[in-house]
Amino acid sequence: MKIKFLKAFNGDSILISFAEDGKSRNILIDGGMPATYVRKGKNGKPEYGELKSTIDAIRERDEKIDLLILTHVDNDHIGGLLKWFEKDQDAYKLIGRIWFNSGKLISEFFNQKENEENFVKINPDESTLTSIRGGVTFEDYIETRGIWDRRIVIALEYFEYLGINFKILSPSSDKLKLLLGKWEKEAPKSLYTSPEKNDYELTLNQHIENDKFEEDTTIHNGSSIAFIITFENKNFVFLADAHPTIVANSLKELGYSNEKPLKAELVKISHHGSKANNSIEMLKLITTNKYLISTNGDKDAHPNKQLLARLASINDSCEVYFNYPGQIEKIFKPEDRADFPNFKPVNMEDNEFTF
Repeated sequence: MKIKFLKAFNGDSILISFAEDGKSRNILIDGGMPATYVRKGKNGKPEYGELKSTIDAIRERDEKIDLLILTHVDNDHIGGLLKWFEKDQDAYKLIGRIWFNSGKLISEFFNQKENEENFVKINPDESTLTSIRGGVTFEDYIETRGIWDRRIVIALEYFEYLGINFKILSPSSDKLKLLLGKWEKEAPKSLYTSPEKNDYELTLNQHIENDKFEEDTTIHNGSSIAFIITFENKNFVFLADAHPTIVANSLKELGYSNEKPLKAELVKISHHGSKANNSIEMLKLITTNKYLISTNGDKDAHPNKQLLARLASINDSCEVYFNYPGQIEKIFKPEDRADFPNFKPVNMEDNEFTF
């Protein structure tokens, strides 16, 4: 199995590739920011990102994205997918099925009316998606093309697909129900759980001594699909932007504890390394030597050094991988390396793991 963390700017986009009965399979988790697919360059020419090159390579190999998981609707997770659908009229032909907790699906699940203000819309590029009128909703697009697996993905459910077992850790029913209300397009500043200024001036030990946990309360992040995948008896944990209390509760329901933690090959840290989405309680329920943080550090001062201090405090010999270079030099001080000589922050070369 190969797991590649695309450069998705301040977002997430992850490709999992493996073989099932000799056939090549691909799972794509999220699409990052719109620029992960394409953005306008300095000369007005398009600059293509890693999502487009990844999609092109899959197409050239005559493979598919067998499963696309959209964890939640924040722009740094869905933006690249919307851009792909807008620019590529054959996008849907490359997708086997999609998991997506849409507003329509949630309203049906709870037997309540959907809030039309919450529709996620595709704005087609007229030069490509000529058959789609402006403003078509994302869920209508994937439903009419027969690629949407219309099921609610909710905590403590089990799925088996393509020879992989999925255990869902988030969202809870309560967190999902909150999406039926009006979504704030821009959260008030009081709701932001990440500081605008980074916390890199303190050492790891200073953060450990002064740790005070305040949990993320944003509705979108709380609705994130987080899960464990098990492949060939190896566990991999993908936390999207999930709330840590929900993840911790699910892990406990699955029988894990501080004395008997989940053993994982890799953990994709929640919410780009936010201290509000990764509690000591949750982290202690999973044992691993590899953590991955997906962000270029351009937004919300992610990753928080407070989160890195928590990792060092519970596993001072772990490896923490960053999918953008330059983060480590900004974050860690000489004192940190002296205090935690076996704690290994790593700049990834090709952003790909092989298991």
